[in-house]
Amino acid sequence: MKAESTLSPTEGQSETRQQVTGRDTGLAEFSTRSQQRREQKGHIYRRGESWFVRYYDDLLQPDGSVKRTQVSKKLEVSYCDEYRTKKSVRPFAAKVLAPINQGIVTVQSTMRIADFIEKEHLPRIKEHRRASTLKGYRDVWRLHLKGRIGAKMLREFRTVDGERLLADIARQDLEPRTKKPLSKNSLARIKSFLSGVFKQAKRLGILDGINPMMDVSTPEGTRSRDTFAYALAEVKKIRDAIPEPARTVVLLAALSGLRKGEIAGLRWEDYTGRELRVSRSIWNGTINEPKTKASGAAVPVMRQLADALDAHREKMGKLAVGFIFQGGTGQPLNLDNLARRVIQPAIEKCGICKLLKEEHKTDGHLFEQDRNFPVWRGWHAFRRGLATNLHAFGIPDKEIQAILRHSNIAVTQSCYIKALTESQVSAMDLVGEEFENSHIN
Repeated sequence: MKAESTLSPTEGQSETRQQVTGRDTGLAEFSTRSQQRREQKGHIYRRGESWFVRYYDDLLQPDGSVKRTQVSKKLEVSYCDEYRTKKSVRPFAAKVLAPINQGIVTVQSTMRIADFIEKEHLPRIKEHRRASTLKGYRDVWRLHLKGRIGAKMLREFRTVDGERLLADIARQDLEPRTKKPLSKNSLARIKSFLSGVFKQAKRLGILDGINPMMDVSTPEGTRSRDTFAYALAEVKKIRDAIPEPARTVVLLAALSGLRKGEIAGLRWEDYTGRELRVSRSIWNGTINEPKTKASGAAVPVMRQLADALDAHREKMGKLAVGFIFQGGTGQPLNLDNLARRVIQPAIEKCGICKLLKEEHKTDGHLFEQDRNFPVWRGWHAFRRGLATNLHAFGIPDKEIQAILRHSNIAVTQSCYIKALTESQVSAMDLVGEEFENSHIN
């Protein structure tokens, strides 16, 4: 709670003067010249059943200037028989004033959380992280946090605030797509983002002490949505229902385990006939480096996939340069558009009248998915399917992780992904043989 400043500083106090130095942290750094200030005792007063202390503090303004301001803060105790007098609550006021009197708090710690996140934290993420990561953090801030804590000072945020904040979000907010309450994973991401904010403030010397989000619990939230993995027979059904180049794209997704952005980013120089080297990933038209160091490892190419890629290159003729899968302008093919315009219309057919979903009318009966075709589960279902099939064949988890280039391999078992091993090639060959032998019911 803040009161308007109508008083001048008391005797022995002087206005703080500041100078912006323009360091690359993006924050205003202050060179302070001030006379020795007298220790503040504050003015204690009661309002209803609550005790408050009024004192002076140097507050950082949105324009980077510093203003000596009179503020009031509610004490931890309420008016009762034990705390009836100002003298009885003086220790609680001293606790509030101690960091200021001891000079252990910085002016920058009075910055609003919104200003720190928007002027310092998000710009640093933009500089060092992927565009998709930045969008995710911006959405977390915009949808769940800004309206709740944006006006609060960095130094005022406590663990209890984080606990109440996450509980409030779990109780009120909905997933943007499903319009259902947030899952525990979503709540954990919100906590992680906010923890990163205070960690960054500590690294910059703005805050000291324990990160207030460290001991905050994550509410249970709703059960996360089920994830799906395509069986080999389902992959063949999708493949047989669609034309080129969608057919080769589906085969590559199912038989290599590459992520959607990695498929879009493949160039012909990344393909040797025996392996695919993941050198880039594309998200919303933005070209990024591989997601992790492990993600840049080579991926074995089984014979069935090599045949499909070779046929695709031959069909492209002189255009077989640059990106393997191209749009009309030679730019990377948009796989979301490919799924929406080509794959889904081909497999989303009514089991009763056999009409495509987009052509189906409600006259007579509702649309009912033809059980002879799998439901579209998204590109990542092919990646999960490869992992599931490899596991079913008895391939060690270490090999599966190396083939899929999971990030934890880069940390715990990096020596296994430095080069393409024969055991990885053999493991992928098993999938290829089973793919050819699988039957469509």
